[in-house]
Amino acid sequence: MKKFKPVGKIHYDSREVNTSYNLEDLSEGRNLHRNHIIFKDENIIRVFNRICDHNGGRICEREGKLVCPMHGWEFCPETSSYKNIQVVKTEEDFTIDNDQLVVKTKSLFPKLSQKSFSKDIKITFISHACLIVETDEFSFATDPWVVGFAFASGWWPKNDPVKDWKDKLNAVDFIYISHNHPDHLNQFTLEHIRKDMLFVVPAFPSNSVLKMMQRFEFSNIQFLEFDQEYNFNDTELQFALFKSGDFRDDSGFYFTFGEFSMLSAVDSNDLNFLRLPRNITVYASSFAGGATGFPLCFETIPENQKISIMSRNKKANLSVVKKNLSKTHAKFFLPYAGFFQEAAKRDVYIKESNLKNSVNDYIEYLNEEVLDTTCYDEFLFNGASFISSQKIEREQSCISPENFYKEIFSNYSLKDSEIKEYFINSNFQDNLILYIELTDDDFSNTKLMFSVNFSKDKPEVKFDDFYWNKIKLENTSTTLNRKLHIKIRQDSFSWVINNKMPWEDLSIGFQCKIDRSPDIYNVDFWDHFTNNYIG
Repeated sequence: MKKFKPVGKIHYDSREVNTSYNLEDLSEGRNLHRNHIIFKDENIIRVFNRICDHNGGRICEREGKLVCPMHGWEFCPETSSYKNIQVVKTEEDFTIDNDQLVVKTKSLFPKLSQKSFSKDIKITFISHACLIVETDEFSFATDPWVVGFAFASGWWPKNDPVKDWKDKLNAVDFIYISHNHPDHLNQFTLEHIRKDMLFVVPAFPSNSVLKMMQRFEFSNIQFLEFDQEYNFNDTELQFALFKSGDFRDDSGFYFTFGEFSMLSAVDSNDLNFLRLPRNITVYASSFAGGATGFPLCFETIPENQKISIMSRNKKANLSVVKKNLSKTHAKFFLPYAGFFQEAAKRDVYIKESNLKNSVNDYIEYLNEEVLDTTCYDEFLFNGASFISSQKIEREQSCISPENFYKEIFSNYSLKDSEIKEYFINSNFQDNLILYIELTDDDFSNTKLMFSVNFSKDKPEVKFDDFYWNKIKLENTSTTLNRKLHIKIRQDSFSWVINNKMPWEDLSIGFQCKIDRSPDIYNVDFWDHFTNNYIG
């Protein structure tokens, strides 16, 4: 049986970098520098890096606040925490020497076993985050999403299916699944994959990928631990998985084959906590952006502010890729995991408003060589040398988004008792009250209202009318419970609840409108209902 064998812990080369600051130049309170945030008062000094713990953005000063421009997370160095989320930021180590504050940072660079030979290796772009990597010794695919919708009908593949895509995927030795989002672990595509296929998945503590794989009736699954080097089936393929640098269940992969090496962040934030290999052949990652319900699903944010946020996000995405290319000294950048569209008619507002980067934006912005996945599908290398690229034949898709999701959703409806049972069985506890309105397609006609109080010994569900504006107005700093108000399309909600799908299908898929009091990200709620209470 083909499988991965552990070689040992990944070896890291290291380099220590010291950054010095004059103590006399540090003012009381907050000090914002190029790479660090320093907080100083009479008793303490705290030092933090400027990387946001959410989406890898760079914390900046705006209107006297330290805010990440990506999603508005506000950092408070006085408390080492974020104002609008339950996350504490880790402090940096430092010493004080001759009136100099010296921040000691050790840069680590992972290094897999690598032999000195050059053989042909081909990378084929199939769709969105799906690649096929082929050599004479092995072949594998990544994150297959070719047909059907993702995120409760909010996302659809932008590319037509490759001709004979089912045969191509079923012929590989294994398939890597980076995380449980449906644009990477897609049930409509996996319906066409043989049940004995070997799947390689990250060993997340929550088993968030395994739960979904078991639902789709796959059992030949091998877990790979993070920071561990593996060899595949006694070939020359050395392989490793890296975790995202935030609290999410997300991952990327790194492999070597002779003189060829490739690192893909997929769509992870701060992959491997920014401990990235150097002098690689190909760096691959998501590129488009626009893959979040923020800010478009937040009704309280004015339209002009939404445009401003998304414009900043576009620039930030370009900057992150450039930074990682510089850090890895990659010869080539492969943009993928961004080929999705909002194709349903009811999502026309999202389609018109959701600003994204194009591959051409990166070609114009970067100095490095970009493998243009809009013009070519196959990229052939011999060792670390690029040989050729070509287009492959695709079949025109004839799927009507409306007909497809209406047929899928027509199989699901919910009784009040089933909704109550779903939340009670979640076993989730938090000082949070969830207010739900189930609506029509444009969120204007409410069909059902209920609340779930998670602060009780077990969740308490009430079906009654409520007035969110009044509830929000009554909320004060002394109120025990936080409050989260979500309007959700009824058909998408029924599908998610009936199948115990991740709740991020609703937010990332633009199937809801969100408001909250206070205005903080309820990380425990979204994590529980996206990674734990699923499958």
